[in-house]
Amino acid sequence: MAILTDGRKMETFMKSRKYLLLGAVAALGLTLAGCASSAEPAAPETAPEAVEVTPEIEQIRKLIPAEIAAKGFLNVGYQNTAGLPYGEIDENGKDRGLSVDLANTLGGVLGLEVRGKGVDFATLIPGLQAGRYDLVTNITTDKPDRREVVDYVDVMFGEPSSLVVQADSPLKGTGLADACGLTIGVDTGSSQEEQVNTQSDACVAAGEKKITVQAFQGIPDMLLSLKSGRSDAVFLSMGASRYTASQDDTLALSKTGNELVELNGILTPQGNGMKEAVRAAMLYLVGNGEWEKMLAKYGLEDLAPTEEVVNNDNADYTALLEAAQAERQ
Repeated sequence: MAILTDGRKMETFMKSRKYLLLGAVAALGLTLAGCASSAEPAAPETAPEAVEVTPEIEQIRKLIPAEIAAKGFLNVGYQNTAGLPYGEIDENGKDRGLSVDLANTLGGVLGLEVRGKGVDFATLIPGLQAGRYDLVTNITTDKPDRREVVDYVDVMFGEPSSLVVQADSPLKGTGLADACGLTIGVDTGSSQEEQVNTQSDACVAAGEKKITVQAFQGIPDMLLSLKSGRSDAVFLSMGASRYTASQDDTLALSKTGNELVELNGILTPQGNGMKEAVRAAMLYLVGNGEWEKMLAKYGLEDLAPTEEVVNNDNADYTALLEAAQAERQ
């Protein structure tokens, strides 16, 4: 697997010193009173992880908006119905996954207690707008329409989404453009749902059968539908597709590729200043290699960002993608 950060200069404004991240990433507890999509669990409280307070850390913490610094905690939203690598509820009723790991690690850098809330994807941006969250660590596609209502800090590259099929399916090798007439499962409110609907319209315009789009609350429900034969395939981000197929021999990626097509980021409320603090914390984690280690836990290290990606403030990031793609050649 190509490592995107190999040979790349990772100097940032905080890499002049050696940093010691003392705390291991802790699982974020969440007690459920029913299914994830309908229950109202109490928000777990996770004390800040111990981080050596260097001058660079002090400067990062000075960027935290005064009202958030004063209360001493972060209300963090993420999807806990997505499935791994991003987020799921484990057998003990606790949330786990990359979104949870990142929430806890950012809390440590910022010196703030993390109060996590696992919810369905479609409620995250409205919740951020309504003030329920100070930060959303669900890693989502950076899109112009989303930038109109929230602030982005880009944290990783994204490859094309992929169909996942049963391992013995004759559909292996099928791409979304070949999916006319099929039944495809997607995550509600995701960019993948939008892509499948757009392709379905293209099928009809070309005189082909439409795609039947089935929307689910996360990967586990999508896979149940696929394995039971109710769906012909499910359409996931490449990171989720790769991880899902690697964990289950009965599943396979329909098509693979390594081109970079998007940036993915985490979200803060628009214009309240939290973006600057989160960005500085992410630059710290990129600079000391901790973020790449977190991605590697789920086999996603080749999507690790450059400093330029984390600093991106433009919805049109074509040049960044082209530069990164050139490094992969």
